[in-house]
This record gives sequence, structure tokens and C-alpha cells, in this order.
Amino acid sequence: MSSHALPSISAENALVETVRFAAHQAGIALDRAEALPWLVTACVLASQQAAALALRAVGDEIPERVGAAELLLRASNVSRLPAPFTLPLTASERRDFDLLVESRNAAVHPRGRTWHITARTLSRGLPIAVRCVRHLVLIQPPVPNLVGKDQAAEIKNGLEAIDALAVFLSGEA
Repeated sequence: MSSHALPSISAENALVETVRFAAHQAGIALDRAEALPWLVTACVLASQQAAALALRAVGDEIPERVGAAELLLRASNVSRLPAPFTLPLTASERRDFDLLVESRNAAVHPRGRTWHITARTLSRGLPIAVRCVRHLVLIQPPVPNLVGKDQAAEIKNGLEAIDALAVFLSGEA
């Protein structure tokens, strides 16, 4: 068996790739239902990646195994991520994000049942995921230039595509 190492990728570039992938899935989701699990999974992952980047930038020690919602809760805790960098996350937004996480979990950990997600879950959960990434990495990063200028532009474009799908699904388009 060969012991070839895979190339490493920075956390910032991993976030860019995740957002790019999610945006692509958002672009095809209305025509291809098989894109939905990938969209949900990528959006939850992008939220986790953004929270981890912001928390690590302020020296927070993130446990080896931590859930998506826990990372967002850490980022919304002023004692872990000081103001004004703290992620503003209301209880209702947390519930909407939790529904997105539940949908991701159902797709990633199948139980032999049909996977299903509603337009309501997407239209309410996707904007929370997008807002988390936007706030933590683009609007209020805890350190200047948390991501590079080109990375920020790619993230911004990808988030806009995901937002557009959420707006369409909410019926506000």
C-alpha cells in the first residue's frame, strides 16, 4: 500500500471551496433534486468553517469533536468571540439553523428512509448559514484580512448565489 500524502489546503481556501461548491449546488438545485443534500451539507460545513476560523483567530481552543450548532453557539458567545465580532444569533435563527443541520444529518447518516427537505427549511436555514459566514469572515472578522481579498470576493459571490435561491424559495422573489 502506498503512503502518498494528499496535498494540504489552508482553512481559508477550504472555506472558499465549500462556498463555491454550495453556490454551484444552489444554482442547479431547482432542476436537480440530487443537489439538495449537497447544498445543505455544504452550507452547514461553510458555517462551521467560518466559525472555526473566527474562533481560532482569537485563540479559542475548539474541541476535536464539535457539532455545527456548537460552533455557532461558541461564535455567538461574547466570552469566546468578543464584541463587535460576536455572531448575532437569535433563538429563532438557531432553530432555523438546527433544522438545516437535521436535514444534513438525515442525508449524511441515512436510516434507510427517503431523504426529504422542505422549501421552508431551505428558505429559512440557508440565510442563517449565509449570514454566519458573511458576518464572521467578511463583515466583522476578528482580525483584519482573515481571508485574502480574492478569497473574500469569491465567498461574497458564492453567498449571493445561495441567498438568491433562499429568496426564491421563500416566495419573496
